[in-house]
Amino acid sequence: MLDRIDLKILKILNENSRKSFREIGRELGISEGTVRNRVKKLIEKGIITGFHASINPKKLGYEVIAILGLYIKPPKVEETLNKLKELDEIIELYQTTGEYDAVCIAVLKDMEDLGNFLTEKIYPLVNVNGCKVTLVLKTFKDGSKIPI
Repeated sequence: MLDRIDLKILKILNENSRKSFREIGRELGISEGTVRNRVKKLIEKGIITGFHASINPKKLGYEVIAILGLYIKPPKVEETLNKLKELDEIIELYQTTGEYDAVCIAVLKDMEDLGNFLTEKIYPLVNVNGCKVTLVLKTFKDGSKIPI
C-alpha cells in the first residue's frame, strides 16, 4: 500500500524524473537514502516502470502525428498487437473496447511517410481488417503525466 510520502515522491518524479533523490528528500524533509529505498520499492512493485525524457517529435522532424483506430480479427488481437508494438513509428498502443479493437498513436516525418507506413506495415498484417486514420492538428496536452 502506498502512503502519502510514496505518493509525493511519485508526484515529484512525474513532473520531473531528473530531480535527484537529494532534492526530493530536501523537498519532503526526508533523507536521500529514504527516497532511494522508496523509489527502489516502487520499481520492484512495478509502480514505476521507467524514467523517460519527454521529446517534442516536431523538433526532430516528425511533422505527422496519426491516431489509428484498428479493426483486428478477434482470435488474433493479442498476436497482432505484439507485432504492432515492435514498430518504431508507434509510440502508444492500446487494446480497446468500442468501435476499434485497438488504437495507436504513430509519429511520422510527413504524409508520404504516413502513406508508406500504412501500405507497407499496417495493411499487410493479415489480421488487420481495417484502419481509420485521424491526424492530430495541434497538441494541447500529451498523456505522459499521471494525475497523482
